[in-house]
Amino acid sequence: MKRLLAVIIMATLAYSGWWFYAAQDLRSSVTDWFDTQRNAGLEAKYADLTVRGFPNRTDLTITQPMIAARDGTLDWRAPFLQILALSYKRGHVIVAWPDTQTLTTREGDIAVVSDGLRASVIHDDGTLIRSNLESTVLNMTGPNQTLAMADVNAALEKIDAAPAAYRVAVSVGSLAATPPQATPNIGPDSLGSLRAELELSFDQPLTTEVLSGLPPNVTEMALTRSEIRYGAVTFRVSGNATFDTDGRATGEVTLTAENWRDAIADARESGDLPTALGDGLVELLSMLSTFGGARDALDVTLGLDRGTVLIGPIPVGKLPPLNWR
Repeated sequence: MKRLLAVIIMATLAYSGWWFYAAQDLRSSVTDWFDTQRNAGLEAKYADLTVRGFPNRTDLTITQPMIAARDGTLDWRAPFLQILALSYKRGHVIVAWPDTQTLTTREGDIAVVSDGLRASVIHDDGTLIRSNLESTVLNMTGPNQTLAMADVNAALEKIDAAPAAYRVAVSVGSLAATPPQATPNIGPDSLGSLRAELELSFDQPLTTEVLSGLPPNVTEMALTRSEIRYGAVTFRVSGNATFDTDGRATGEVTLTAENWRDAIADARESGDLPTALGDGLVELLSMLSTFGGARDALDVTLGLDRGTVLIGPIPVGKLPPLNWR
């Protein structure tokens, strides 16, 4: 009996020691990340770090985190951020955001209001294997516009055959753009929805060390399925592109839609679509549908040549480079 009691005591002490080691390791990882951001020239700070959850969990709460560029181009603040994990299951964490956050850009403050915004992250020895993000409601209100979204889901999964390639799926059940003084109305009659499936290849594997700085650059993209519902019309986009070291795209994109004129007219009448944006959108889609041979139907293939958008040999626009560095 004494031996059994001694074994139980020793096992309890060993597990307690493991929990405190895991808690300290988590604290150190977070403080090191903030140090890395400061060394990279950012302003990064927090009010407090606490770890709770003994014996089964290591739940870390960062109070009043703040990340800001010193030139004032970007500033993120929140009342708290939580990193939740099982102490006996390394490599799997859940990140939970508060219901309110503030993002400041050169154009002004953006208030982020959410319900259930959280992400699950699974990594193997620091290499990202799988991640899922979800939020029941995600609204962003800026100086001139509010973007309201519901049933937001995003998933990322590593492709085993490639060292730095991932499958990505994104869906937004409903979304609406409204003036900031209006109350966002998310429901069946909202402006639209979004679903997309694609594969991305990066210039280096996604690791915790790499992601502590600027994101790696995309080298290839295959958009296998994309549906954007905009009022009564559904736009479908598919295509492939490669990106050079400057982030310029080369490839081909196919865009299809029907009855898009009526849908845009309805959105403008209801006030969901700003007049200036609607005019530009109608002008662009009118030109594209002309090349497809039908006034109200759209079925056009666009070429991409180092960022230049082409219809046949004719350049019609330019895409901004996809480059983080």
